[in-house]
Amino acid sequence: MNNDLIPVGIVGAGPVGMALAARLASFGIPSVLFERDPELRKQGSKACLIQGDVLEVLDKFGCAGTIGAEGVTWTTARTYVRGKEIRAAEYTRRIGYGPFVNISQFRIEQLLLEKIESEPLAEVRWAHEITDAVQDADGVTVTAATPDGPRTYTCRYLVACDGVRSPLRALTGVAWTGYSHQDRFLITDLKVKLPLAKERHFHYDPPFNPGRQLVMHPQPNDIWRIDWQLAPNTDIEAERADGRFDQRVRAVIGDVDYEIDWLSTYRFHQRVVDKFRIGRIFFAGDSAHSLPPYGSRGMNSGIQDADNLAWKLALVMRGKAEDALLDTYHDERYAAAKENLAVTEATIKFMVPPNLLRRTVRKVLLTLSQPFQGARDKVNSGKMAEPHTYVDSPVVESALRHPLLGAFAPDARISAPGAARMRELYGAGFTGLYFARDRETARAFAERALADTRGLAADLIVVLREGELAVPAAGPADDMPAGVTVLRDRDSVLRAAYRATEGTCLVVRPDGHLGALADATRPEQYGDTLARCALATAAAAEDTTAADARIPVGV
Repeated sequence: MNNDLIPVGIVGAGPVGMALAARLASFGIPSVLFERDPELRKQGSKACLIQGDVLEVLDKFGCAGTIGAEGVTWTTARTYVRGKEIRAAEYTRRIGYGPFVNISQFRIEQLLLEKIESEPLAEVRWAHEITDAVQDADGVTVTAATPDGPRTYTCRYLVACDGVRSPLRALTGVAWTGYSHQDRFLITDLKVKLPLAKERHFHYDPPFNPGRQLVMHPQPNDIWRIDWQLAPNTDIEAERADGRFDQRVRAVIGDVDYEIDWLSTYRFHQRVVDKFRIGRIFFAGDSAHSLPPYGSRGMNSGIQDADNLAWKLALVMRGKAEDALLDTYHDERYAAAKENLAVTEATIKFMVPPNLLRRTVRKVLLTLSQPFQGARDKVNSGKMAEPHTYVDSPVVESALRHPLLGAFAPDARISAPGAARMRELYGAGFTGLYFARDRETARAFAERALADTRGLAADLIVVLREGELAVPAAGPADDMPAGVTVLRDRDSVLRAAYRATEGTCLVVRPDGHLGALADATRPEQYGDTLARCALATAAAAEDTTAADARIPVGV
């Protein structure tokens, strides 16, 4: 890729930056990642859990399968008070990924880097530390400090994925709202064989960390991630020097052999930028929001940022959508960050009470949690991450029209060429999901609806009841227009999952969220519904032949 004009520059080759580059490449958009480190560095488990719905994002460019196979999938989160279990929260095992897969951030980065290195539309420029960024109406010019001296590049758009200490925030002057917590926490990755179920174990006031919290997460290859809340004056290096750290560890795991794979201390933050977009510069991941680790919202929400931004950049850069579509990135992902902050703030106030009253209430609840169910239910050990529902987005219709609008599309088993689950059919562009009364009605709708998609790449899935489906059982059908997949709805499973009746036609966005309910009685207006979901340009509307989501490499 030449240096004349980079379509999308991405600052930071962490999991969010690389996921964005890979997702952009899936739409045919070239990008360059600028990374200040000279190579990928191992930093222990760091983020240690990826949520199943987020793996669906990585599945769109082929990175989810290995993570799901190598990681530790768990469905039970256990909470203990003073050494006794008070609650075991059970999560449903998915037909796809998850619900939760424990694997180190470093391993995810390794797999993403393999993808980037095999992708002609993406590359990493190592040892490039961005020191300046100036934008105008046409692009963003960045200066990078490199081993060979300063280098200058111009990008049409620039995305800051450069972490919690983001230099791009300072360069743009965007407000970094919220606060940083004063308590310190210790993360230790231990290689050890333990007779514990490979599940989440959360301890309040345990004998081995009295008055504070401790969390244990299993990782692949007999690694256990242990997070301690530390006393204010704890000196971990001094503990390692005089043997107290070994005592700390053995108080948790017992008298067994172990190795320290990685160790770090940190303070967590409750922060978000006030604007996810500043002109042609966008913020994603920890540069946009920083959250405590409880509930595993950091990396997971960052990858969802990337997925949200990628399809919008693709449409705007191809001239298919108005620039205002990029503003909806802030609308949607800022709302998601605020929801995450509200959830983690409630957890923090319980875990680390800020005043005497809250400390007293927590002490009483912990004491009563063992004998009384009502008290157990109020012990907050962190609500686990889940996708945000876009309820107030300019490009999502009101949930009053359909209860699932704005939500991440449900999954279900299907039988179709190249797909065993519904979610495997989404992601390349917009997808219509039409629950037809019969095959003839479906064909008539498809012919008229797909005749004009307002220049937007769009496929259509027709869902027929089992008795209505003729040969072939699933997939493309000779009697349907190109781009139509026909599915059998055995036992009305899909209708139940999507809360659909005969004639329901939902629009699934490229990021898998449900964006609109089309009027199946007016198939000629289907393209208008797509256009509202994408803020399509007038030029795109006139281009009824466009069906390819890709753009030339040299854009």
